[in-house]
Amino acid sequence: MKRCAAWIAPAFVLAGCATTSPAPQRVGNPQAGAVPSAPESGDALDSKSADPTPGAHPPTTTQEPASVIQAGPECQVDLRLAGMMSDAVSNALIRALGRPEVEVAAYLAGAKLRYASGQELLRAAAVHFQVDETQLAVAVERFRHDDCDHGPIAATPGLAPDYTRPAERPARPAPVALSDFARDVTLHVVLHELGHALIREFDLPVLGNEETMADAFATHYLTTQLPERAAAVLRARTTSLMIEAREVSREEWPVHGEHDSDARRAFQIAALAVAADPARYQSVAESVAMSERDLQKAQDYGAEIHRAWRRILGPLWMPDGLRSKETRVVCDAQNEFSDALVSTGLQSELESILGRFDWHSQVTLRFAAGDGSAGWSRSERTIKVSSGYLRRFVAQGEVAGP
Repeated sequence: MKRCAAWIAPAFVLAGCATTSPAPQRVGNPQAGAVPSAPESGDALDSKSADPTPGAHPPTTTQEPASVIQAGPECQVDLRLAGMMSDAVSNALIRALGRPEVEVAAYLAGAKLRYASGQELLRAAAVHFQVDETQLAVAVERFRHDDCDHGPIAATPGLAPDYTRPAERPARPAPVALSDFARDVTLHVVLHELGHALIREFDLPVLGNEETMADAFATHYLTTQLPERAAAVLRARTTSLMIEAREVSREEWPVHGEHDSDARRAFQIAALAVAADPARYQSVAESVAMSERDLQKAQDYGAEIHRAWRRILGPLWMPDGLRSKETRVVCDAQNEFSDALVSTGLQSELESILGRFDWHSQVTLRFAAGDGSAGWSRSERTIKVSSGYLRRFVAQGEVAGP
């Protein structure tokens, strides 16, 4: 690795590197045990002198907040990004703080997917490795330019540690396991929302109920792209919908609004599965009690729906062997399923799925903390799935049984 000859100032601001016109000055190391005063998050402290007035005493140098300095043309390191922060934290923990390389590598594997920002990743790493957050931030500054190949640059604004007392920070919730049933239902739910994203971002024609189209896309994708996972996922999703349908009497099943009733959605999903392969998805048909006549009709009209999706998706795929760089999967630090999403492989699986499409701008899948369900936001280009929704699926799995 190339080391850049940069002078590092002990300023702490969440920002990227930038070059400035004044000649750089070497700044001594902070005194042992000294802790800088806490600036506002996102602000930098910049020396500024007033213009001297004739006859006036020389002005004193004052410090006042300045806007965040963005990454300059000579250095693209931006510690606001979890991926870049991960590299700097790795060097800081191993080379400055003496943590075992194997442990650091294991912890940081996939960290850029678990945290939405560099600050969140830094804070979590400090807690995990039981080091003071300010101490880790200072060590990160030492290695900010470790992989750079540019020449000397001026003092770089640094990273702002969290100065709130530990008691004031929200405690990270205890990890919650994600059952196979809940994982499978979640996969279909995300694919459903991905269907909405594709329709809106690529301006696909909407010739019917968009909610029904999104369910059809999810089922088509599973049966054509993930056939080894499809039976379990589709069986879990139809079972989940039937559990919700039975929570109210049939007279209360909705007939208004864009969404079909849960029972109707389950039947349509099963019908498309059967149309793809009656033998492979027999258990899915049984979960919604399809009759022999239902099976025959489903193979007829379902084949047309699969053909339509196959044709319309053709131009949207990335070339074979390539993945879009316009996608990311993030998880709120307060989401109790954050560890399980990684350990079950669901998060990496979803990242791979999103990357198969040739998006024109960044699309985000966010696993948010709190109550709610799932949805696609066109303005934010984000699929959001709440932890409350995952809790519901875990509970349904206990009802459904093995």
